[in-house]
Amino acid sequence: MNRALFRAIFKQYRKKVAAISTGIVLYEGLLTWVYPVIARNPAVTEVAESMPSVVKTVFGISENARVDTFEAFISGQFFARIWVMLMALYGIQTANSLLAKMVDDGTMAFLLSTPVSRSEIISTQVGVLMSTTTILVVATIVGLYFGTLCSEININHRRYMRLGFLGIAFFSLIEMYSLFLSAWFVEEERALTYAAGLTLAFYALDIVGGLSGKLSGLKNFSIFQWFQPQEVLEGTINPRRTFLGLSAASIALWYLTKKVFETKDLTI
Repeated sequence: MNRALFRAIFKQYRKKVAAISTGIVLYEGLLTWVYPVIARNPAVTEVAESMPSVVKTVFGISENARVDTFEAFISGQFFARIWVMLMALYGIQTANSLLAKMVDDGTMAFLLSTPVSRSEIISTQVGVLMSTTTILVVATIVGLYFGTLCSEININHRRYMRLGFLGIAFFSLIEMYSLFLSAWFVEEERALTYAAGLTLAFYALDIVGGLSGKLSGLKNFSIFQWFQPQEVLEGTINPRRTFLGLSAASIALWYLTKKVFETKDLTI
């Protein structure tokens, strides 16, 4: 990785990362502020428990999962749907901007004219992608720690930290196949379309697979089955193996992306 190039590219994304982080923390602050009021109202719990399984699936809540805990609340209102799609879209767009877009606008031509090798360039792009994602995830977890502290909500901090590590691994996988598609097609619009389309297809399979027992097999074809925030936060599953599997898949995709980019005949 080229440090000078990393600093130059990272500088272009720091305002965007700061803005997204601020938005996430403020939204978490709102959720942690209203939760104590909701928790004291038994009618809300009764309504949540009476929700059909189909509705729970749409909100990212497992059919047999609890609905009377803060973990269920924060998962349904944020982690299971809003956060995962926000981070996925950020990763797809950023991966595309770091490669295919740079080829289209001529920035890559300038980089390739310098003494920096293709291997260093792609390694630097991955470094920027991973570091900004990590910052967003850390901001999310730290913001939630602060929000729950201010609202006097007791949580298991270790489980939220586990969710953070799982999130980094999960979003890294999405970013790596997005970067691979950018390296393969080297066309901004085409690469972005395929990456976003593939992610939305995975997302749709996860939702549809949870709507009916007859369709449950569809979830096996979705990467979103590996991201179950409520189960992680409630301690019913340990995400260690999932983390390792997602990390291994990301490393494999990173290797393929590097090979494709190094051998690709770029029209610049």
